[in-house]
Amino acid sequence: MRAGGIAALASSLRKIKDTELSKEMKEVTKAAAEKILPYAKQAAPRGATGNLRKSIKAEGTRRYARIKAGSPKRVPYSRAIHSGRYNRATGTRTKGTPFIRSSIPKAYPEIIDEFVKGMNRIAKKFEQKHGASRVIGRYKK
Repeated sequence: MRAGGIAALASSLRKIKDTELSKEMKEVTKAAAEKILPYAKQAAPRGATGNLRKSIKAEGTRRYARIKAGSPKRVPYSRAIHSGRYNRATGTRTKGTPFIRSSIPKAYPEIIDEFVKGMNRIAKKFEQKHGASRVIGRYKK
């Protein structure tokens, strides 16, 4: 990757509305996030129903690979379990179990090589297709 990295490439793709390379970039980031899923599901605390483990999902955007856990209706307590919680009424704090955050370093060696190769491949395609390493200016209408 050239100077500017993934963020500059992602914003350049958005500025010129290159849907083909944007889609490919999202696939690379989602593939990276999916490599973290088994580690996160294994590290997630077991509850009576197992709904927290079932709710862990991978998502990829142009810039980020995301791991999401929980949903507002079915598993609203996922953030409290991951990060902990402070109860104002009693003044007590519940300690969190950062199962997603702790699983990323475990999966890192599996992810890094494929992720870098994928992003470099996209950067080369961008340079061949558009004749520049990044785009500066306004967004297209």
